Amino acid sequence: MGMNWAEHTIEIDAPIETCFDAIVDYESFPAWQGAVVSTEVLDRGKDGLGRRVRLFVDAKVRKVDYTLDYRYDRPTRIEWDYVEGNGIDDADGHYLFESLGDERTRATYKLGLEVGIPLPGPVARRAHKQTLKGSVEDLKREAERRTTAEEGAKSASRAKGLAGFGRRRSPDERGDEAAPEAPSEAPAPDAAEDAMRRRLGGRISDRVRERIPDSAGTAASAPTDLAGRAISLGREVAGTTVRTGREVASGAVRAGVGVARSTVGAGVGIARGATDRAARLVRRARG
Repeated sequence: MGMNWAEHTIEIDAPIETCFDAIVDYESFPAWQGAVVSTEVLDRGKDGLGRRVRLFVDAKVRKVDYTLDYRYDRPTRIEWDYVEGNGIDDADGHYLFESLGDERTRATYKLGLEVGIPLPGPVARRAHKQTLKGSVEDLKREAERRTTAEEGAKSASRAKGLAGFGRRRSPDERGDEAAPEAPSEAPAPDAAEDAMRRRLGGRISDRVRERIPDSAGTAASAPTDLAGRAISLGREVAGTTVRTGREVASGAVRAGVGVARSTVGAGVGIARGATDRAARLVRRARG
């Protein structure tokens, strides 16, 4: 019947190395090569790449299998020689990769097959072209998927590094680094009391004075203790101020009521006096 040849070229948004690594990852073919049913790597070279590989393929008209011996010119060229097969009498061809820059690659797949089963020429050629085109398009999707996954992993690594920036490290992470210097001692109790007295106009109640620390404590705990006591002291002073304000307001109200009552009483007295005086003048006029 003779060899049927087909060729297909496609541009892939992935680096040339990623494309090459995908097409020589024969064990993964069944997961992303639509026509490949299964594979078996029979021999490997010192570089770990498959040298002899058996492929089981759904070739549209029927399922076939064949064994190829591969040769590599990494990362630009892959060639093979036919060894044996069922349904395929011969196979030849190559994969070519050309870097286009900007992490893009042009891939060309050329394959010649001699089918070992009787098929009309047009049918065999159409099936062969469809299978080859589908194989190249599958490679494009897989290479671009791997590129996206690698970029995602790098982004996650960078994000993890940024997340750790400024994080307080454990003693094990610090290793032999010099210990930080101890903070300076807290101010003496009398100094704290004097400062508070100045802020409150010179008066500090006994209850408030109890909130001021009697001793500086340890250098490490003093700032925390003073901060907590200062907050408590502030609440106490605020409470006292509110109570004092309420008392002043209440006294003012009571004083205002008293003044009003006195004013009303005085007014009534004046009115009564004026009435009495008018009555006396009337009586004098009549007399």
